[in-house]
Amino acid sequence: MLGLVDLINDRPVHLNKYFDWAQKKIKELNDDSKWRNKIMDYETRLLEGKEEATIAGLKKLIAALRDFGGTNQQILHRLEIDYGDQFTKKELENFMKQA
Repeated sequence: MLGLVDLINDRPVHLNKYFDWAQKKIKELNDDSKWRNKIMDYETRLLEGKEEATIAGLKKLIAALRDFGGTNQQILHRLEIDYGDQFTKKELENFMKQA
């Protein structure tokens, strides 16, 4: 199992022919610029989707906090605590307007 962790973390592993094959294949793929660009595009789309899902969840949270009587100031304070590392105060204020 440790060999697999080393392989994932791009450390050399020489346990058997399967690990040797996997390392060779990974190196070939990493050296292929077309493949690398496809992977980077895919990762970017995943991150964008994750951000969209976070924003949708944020808007639902805002609506729920309003339903429970939270003021805009209280809600913004809570959002800054929970999401201030991901979004600016201005962005959070905009999400509140949209919710």
